[in-house]
Amino acid sequence: MAAIQRSFLALLLLILHVKVDGYSPTSPRALQRGRSVSSNLAGRIETGDDDTSRYVPSYLATCIPGCAAILADELVEVGCWDVQQSGKSAVTFTADTATALRALLWTRSCHKMMELLCQSVAPITNRDDLYQFVRKTVDVEDLLGNDEDSQKGQLLTIAVQTIMNAAQFIPPDINHSHYTALTVKNAIADACIEWRGDRPDVNLDDPDVPLVCSVLGTPDSRGAVVSIFRQLHPAGTLHKRGYRFGNAIHKAAMKESMAAALLLHTGWPLQCRIAKEGNGDPVILIDPMAGSGSLLLEAACIAADIAPGLMRIKTDLPGHRMPPVTRWKSDGGKKGRTAESWRELLVEATTRARGGLQWMQSSGRIQIIGNDIHPGALDLFESALNQSGLSHVVQVAEGDCLDWKPVTSSAGPWMVVSNPPWDVRLTGDMHEAWEALRVFLRETCPPGTQAWVLSGNPAATKHLGLRKSEMLPLKAGQVDLRWIQYAIRDKNAPVVEGGESDRSFHSEERKQRHPSVRSSKPTGREPKDADNAWLIN
Repeated sequence: MAAIQRSFLALLLLILHVKVDGYSPTSPRALQRGRSVSSNLAGRIETGDDDTSRYVPSYLATCIPGCAAILADELVEVGCWDVQQSGKSAVTFTADTATALRALLWTRSCHKMMELLCQSVAPITNRDDLYQFVRKTVDVEDLLGNDEDSQKGQLLTIAVQTIMNAAQFIPPDINHSHYTALTVKNAIADACIEWRGDRPDVNLDDPDVPLVCSVLGTPDSRGAVVSIFRQLHPAGTLHKRGYRFGNAIHKAAMKESMAAALLLHTGWPLQCRIAKEGNGDPVILIDPMAGSGSLLLEAACIAADIAPGLMRIKTDLPGHRMPPVTRWKSDGGKKGRTAESWRELLVEATTRARGGLQWMQSSGRIQIIGNDIHPGALDLFESALNQSGLSHVVQVAEGDCLDWKPVTSSAGPWMVVSNPPWDVRLTGDMHEAWEALRVFLRETCPPGTQAWVLSGNPAATKHLGLRKSEMLPLKAGQVDLRWIQYAIRDKNAPVVEGGESDRSFHSEERKQRHPSVRSSKPTGREPKDADNAWLIN
């Protein structure tokens, strides 16, 4: 126990030393000075009971297309307000700084989280229009000054990313991501030279202010709408957790943010809360074709109450310990206030993670089990479990799900989640895999089991011979996906699609293809040496 306490203390000390269509078009200091920087104002000034005013910015968060409603629910849960879906892959919301930090730390389905600095109203048709727009609307003193005396402090570093939307309608002069980003950077640099005689450095790896320039083409071809954002987190997206790196990434691995979104849609967090309240039987979550484990890794993080932002810090993802938002001027220009708030949130999240893992190991109220037929995929799964510190709360088995009999702590219904191969994702005998999954669902799962299966191939799901209860459409890249729910009833219930499988034939066929797999008693895989800094042994 003393060793665990020391590990927890070490993590805590490590932490302590350690904003697409959102609408927040200007800075609080510019508003207080009465400077008109944009004709489209969607952030607002709020007046408190003591007649003091504060600027409340608006934000945009993006996600996998189809998951906007899931992300919106997450943002409401952490305390954001004015939460509205913006299409299928973005959500706008309003928040004070503390709430935005909480959203950054805790939202699981988010890809980008950004604050809008300004948005054009008059159409932008060429680079000179863009340059003049940025010069007139971006308050560089508030954006890049990092000291109360902005004339003396060193300027914050920047990087500019360009996103082209409806590119076919964007004027040719600004329809090039590199030169458009360069124009924005030059406008900001020239504004700084005019202000104080020097220009900000560019840092592509870990900029203090990652800027995003969104260019939206308009069908009338009169120009484009340009929005300038600053991103709260490091360059790139938030879908990574850090427990996968280098060669430890399966070619068909699901993005962590998608796995989390799918689990949130199933009601998995509610099941975990019920289990923690001690009501009913233990909760059993099973993935019979786990692959490299995306769904179960995220399920364990949810069950153990581990914030995704905290996981990024534990796994040393660059730039996440003190993300860019913590380096900006806080409300009222007070240096360090945001960083202090961030550290407080990390301390709270660390305490919650420690308590959640301790409860999972000691109570036995939640059981998470994964199985796969491919040893190589399971090696990647175990590597991620070790990196995340979750080896002792997720069980891994190696075998063919056609004959797999999970050993569970309850005879009651299970929850099954799975992402079987669906042709585009992997080569091989798709028919064989889906037939095996059908046998597992219909003959092994107890009645009352709720199964959720991801598919990018409508023909594949016909093999299950089950009637869907619910379906969530979403998109990954150019592939249309469906997250489909099936209610498993009595084993003698009639098949509604396709024909009944010949279990003995498929079992023998698969044993010939995979001779090392034990069909009746799959080999249990013990976790390798793990980094258990968060675990209570």
